[in-house]
Amino acid sequence: MMEFSGHGLVCEIGFSMPDVEGWMHTTVSLKAPSFEGGFSCTIEVEEWKGFVQVLRKLDSTAGEKADAVWVNMEENIEFSFSANPRGALEISYRFSPDCFSLGPTLSGTFEADQTFLRRWITEAEAVLSRDH
Repeated sequence: MMEFSGHGLVCEIGFSMPDVEGWMHTTVSLKAPSFEGGFSCTIEVEEWKGFVQVLRKLDSTAGEKADAVWVNMEENIEFSFSANPRGALEISYRFSPDCFSLGPTLSGTFEADQTFLRRWITEAEAVLSRDH
């Protein structure tokens, strides 16, 4: 389970063990201002490694301006990060139970400071380090 949250969003993402092809059944639970809901999708192990790399890149640029984007292959989850030199992160998000072009989406922004990155990295890496 990974909790990805800040001022304006609480997102909990749960993962099954990967199947033989590396796909993890994923549950997403969301709480945003005036909204609460959830959905299921799939995320492939290699693409989750890409998410960890995005978080690490942002963490390595602490004190600098940096931008990064991560979207899963099935287009259910998108995070767009913008870090400023003062240590603030503004994160835009999109979520959809279907791919973005086929169904309803929840989108918005939330804020966190760069100190959150270490916890997010640890939780995201823990998904990858489970016994397979």
